Amino acid sequence: MKPTMIFLMNSIALNRGGLTRASLKQASFFAEMGYETYMLTFNFNTEYPLIRKKLLEMDKIHKNVIIRNLYEEMEGYKEPLLLDTPIKKIPLNELTNGLPFDKRKGYNAYRVYENGVYIKYISFRKDGSLEFIDYFNENRYRTRREVYDLWGNIKKVVYMDYQLNKPRQIIYYNNNNNAFFTQWNNPKNDSVQRIILFNNDKEISKTYVNDNISHKVDWLYNVVDNLENDKIVIVSDTRSTDDVLIKFSHPKAAKIWRLHSSHLSSPYTLDSPVSEKVENGLKNIDAFDAAIFLTEEQKRDVQKRIGKKSNLHVIPHYHEKTKNLMNIISKPNKDLRLAIVVSRLSTLKRIDHVVKAFEKVISKIPDARLEIWGEGTEKDSLNQLIKSLKLENNVFLKGYTHNPDVVYEKGLFSILTSKSEGFALSVLESMYNRTPVISY
Repeated sequence: MKPTMIFLMNSIALNRGGLTRASLKQASFFAEMGYETYMLTFNFNTEYPLIRKKLLEMDKIHKNVIIRNLYEEMEGYKEPLLLDTPIKKIPLNELTNGLPFDKRKGYNAYRVYENGVYIKYISFRKDGSLEFIDYFNENRYRTRREVYDLWGNIKKVVYMDYQLNKPRQIIYYNNNNNAFFTQWNNPKNDSVQRIILFNNDKEISKTYVNDNISHKVDWLYNVVDNLENDKIVIVSDTRSTDDVLIKFSHPKAAKIWRLHSSHLSSPYTLDSPVSEKVENGLKNIDAFDAAIFLTEEQKRDVQKRIGKKSNLHVIPHYHEKTKNLMNIISKPNKDLRLAIVVSRLSTLKRIDHVVKAFEKVISKIPDARLEIWGEGTEKDSLNQLIKSLKLENNVFLKGYTHNPDVVYEKGLFSILTSKSEGFALSVLESMYNRTPVISY
């Protein structure tokens, strides 16, 4: 009997970078080969029913890969939640109770006022369902946030520290409005001080003090204990799940630690220190049955630091064949004035370097264009940079693409300016489409 495969991911979303795409592809590969395959997620996200549906529709995951979530199962669901009933759209006038409001520019969100006092902020998802409501006191301090699922049920209430605007207490509710999980936070550093679990009789079933890992480990034990297969392989795919797998030990399970990125911190040279995120995994490398690296060079550098180990192995990324042979050998139809970036818009990726460099390109080739495909926290600052350099007619933020092959295929070249990478899928995808990569 083939072993059951379990991939640990803190979260899965539709618009994610190389790590999530690689994990979805790996899980799908095992499912296609007939392995019972699960992806376990540990974050709270009311949109998992929609995410599961969209991933299947976009052919991003095999139909036999089961995405399970910690909070759904703690709430009491025996099966992953599916979008099998229509979402509920609550009218804005019902939420404002007839009070005056104004719309936030660029967002599907509204500020509500009572006799001149700002009392709440209402945010809707793109599909029109209610996402959350923030409440404010007369001093404009946020007092709490209510988070709703796709059907209009309150799932989480966050009580805020007035001065720091950070969570102090978080309570998770089932559809009967009964709490099943309470978390106390230190708002100064976001550390978890206490977690309290409640059973169906509203009684305390378990308490964790200064511990944000053990309840996840306990859930993993419950998952494994209830699988019929006596051979299970568990892969930690994100550094936030390493601690869970390190603390987990089960006679039925083999444990794999897989590194997707560089193991070094700034300045990312051979003599750089190990990244803080990777450090705990390397310190506990003997706790894993196997440690997987993306390149032989990375494996060798790790061996220099921790010594040779029998459990170190290399499995590189791969790119699925999306073209037939004739498309591969035919002459590419390249736009000779177009450069491409496909990347998460984060400070790590340094997309601002590309924009600044392209100002020099425009001085020589005025009709050259740069398309930047991706989403992230740096989107607004990149927009401002483009405007400040007067590049609005040459540099374009195109949003997230679910089909990078089409994007790369049309470009003359692509650009990569990350501070660090492990084995960039963007390079693999670009070169597969015969689009050379400019990088440093």
